Amino acid sequence: MSDKGEYEYPAWCQMQTPLDSYEQARQAYLGNQAKKLGSEGETQLEQFNKSADSLVKGVQDLAGVDGIDCLMQLAHAADFQQGKYFEMMEEHVCITFGWEAMGMLDSARERFVNLLMLLRNRQPSTRAKDFLQRVARCYLFGFDAECVVMCRAVLDLEFGNKVVDDDQVSEWWEFYETTSEGKKYKGPRPPYGMLWAKIQAAEYAGMIKETDRKAADDVRKRGSHAIHQKPYEGDAMETVHQTVQVLDALAKGKN
Repeated sequence: MSDKGEYEYPAWCQMQTPLDSYEQARQAYLGNQAKKLGSEGETQLEQFNKSADSLVKGVQDLAGVDGIDCLMQLAHAADFQQGKYFEMMEEHVCITFGWEAMGMLDSARERFVNLLMLLRNRQPSTRAKDFLQRVARCYLFGFDAECVVMCRAVLDLEFGNKVVDDDQVSEWWEFYETTSEGKKYKGPRPPYGMLWAKIQAAEYAGMIKETDRKAADDVRKRGSHAIHQKPYEGDAMETVHQTVQVLDALAKGKN
């Protein structure tokens, strides 16, 4: 062994080792003790463990028959908080979330480098820095759907601040109706508060360029999809990068 001792190993390995040892010891203990709970107790414990695992994996998995319904049954059980039964359930939650945290730590190392590269390749505006300060933790720990939704919300607020009145949207709309795309559009005039209208109006007013408008639309669509249909499943870095791009463009554009 080198003079560094245990220090030579990566940090996340050092954290995983005691968790793995604890889990193995617990499994050995349960093998000897579980039968004392009786058949009903064993079944309830198995249901709880399955629900706890499902809870960690996400809302979609939890939405099934064995998800919330199972947790509700356990929560209303008369012996839910009594003795070893409750203690063992708590232990399973600690272990399950512990492994989830280890997974987050592993991916956070790579994502931290991604954030550093983003900062290296550009000088963010003050607004973009504020945004990154808020969104960094979501991105680092893999909350991609939440990260994308926050990116959309930030742009919604920022375009609302920059596109200051309905006249700007009306001005763009009158022009849009004369274009080939506008002539094909059969829907009603979009209300001022709609983000896509504010994005279009900002480009028409010269606040942002076409590339920035496309980036803003990408963020808007991903955020809307995550809110109304299903959580975002890709790496959120592209959305973070595009959000910073648009915030910087708005900061440099007309006020």
